[in-house]
Amino acid sequence: MGLGPVFLLLAGIFPFAPPGAAAEPHSLRYNLTVLSWDGSVQSGFLAEVHLDGQPFLRYDRQKCRAKPQGQWAEDVLGNKTWDRETRDLTGNGKDLRMTLAHIKDQKEGLHSLQEIRVCEIHEDNSTRSSQHFYYDGELFLSQNLETEEWTVPQSSRAQTLAMNVRNFLKEDAMKTKTHYHAMHADCLQELRRYLESSVVLRRTVPPMVNVTRSEASEGNITVTCRASSFYPRNIILTWRQDGVSLSHDTQQWGDVLPDGNGTYQTWVATRICQGEEQRFTCYMEHSGNHSTHPVPSGKVLVLQSHWQTFHVSAVAAAAAIFVIIIFYVRCCKKKTSAAEGPELVSLQVLDQHPVGTSDHRDATQLGFQPLMSALGSTGSTEGA
Repeated sequence: MGLGPVFLLLAGIFPFAPPGAAAEPHSLRYNLTVLSWDGSVQSGFLAEVHLDGQPFLRYDRQKCRAKPQGQWAEDVLGNKTWDRETRDLTGNGKDLRMTLAHIKDQKEGLHSLQEIRVCEIHEDNSTRSSQHFYYDGELFLSQNLETEEWTVPQSSRAQTLAMNVRNFLKEDAMKTKTHYHAMHADCLQELRRYLESSVVLRRTVPPMVNVTRSEASEGNITVTCRASSFYPRNIILTWRQDGVSLSHDTQQWGDVLPDGNGTYQTWVATRICQGEEQRFTCYMEHSGNHSTHPVPSGKVLVLQSHWQTFHVSAVAAAAAIFVIIIFYVRCCKKKTSAAEGPELVSLQVLDQHPVGTSDHRDATQLGFQPLMSALGSTGSTEGA
């Protein structure tokens, strides 16, 4: 059993980024994760790549090759893309495994090291790129690839982890200023190449809008406005009373999530008094077009609100996935001990050097990615 479906399931549970009407930058995000078991680094790695928030590439650990994720990516990008990304991901996965091998004092059991590398192109053509390291799902080190500034959270655990990794990177003669500038330039080059070639990604797909209402409770009803199958991602979806938008604290928004075919979906809900439905409309604005949608008459039963359904589903799915992953890892441990023992990399001890600390705002912008990878990365011992 592979973990590709786990990534896809978690991608539908945990949001990639908060919704918003403001124009967002074009972005390319590489997400790699490697594992260690009882102090030995496993031979494989997990990798996914997102373009403008859409998963479009994954690393097939069975075939050791980058592959498109979704029909829309297959239609736009060719074999040269997958060859290039396979080569780059294989090299990056090897580097990340070596980095994990140099983290000291690993306790028994399963541990993960994740690297997220992001580059962005904004509307004013300004750029930004950074890389972030997570150990067991916890951010401990970030770097601005343009300024080469390193930042470390204040916790003592993060300090120790950052010190180990920084020491290892300093010892690598390849990790020079030129190397980090090249990482920045290469990521932006790839992003521009994808944006120039991706005719599908530049299209505009208007949303389908649907309004539902719940059964009355204590004289109130919940009205929900859903928008689906739209591109690009930026959308305004809000409830209005007598033509005036309701305040933010009286509405509840769902996250703008990719739906797997290159488009997005989201929703907004609010609580209103029964009998005043005709005063409320859902207002939608997308790519210069706008429309209003009234509350339907009659009773449409919605047994649970989106918020309740979201959290119940998330908790249940996460619990099920965790059980599956633990079972899978234990099986892999037995298999690895018997068949892949010679390929394991032993941990090494490095000298300690101090690392400066500061807050890093990029950490919060990554949303639930650390949690996704902490769960979704715990089962591969195949690959590079």
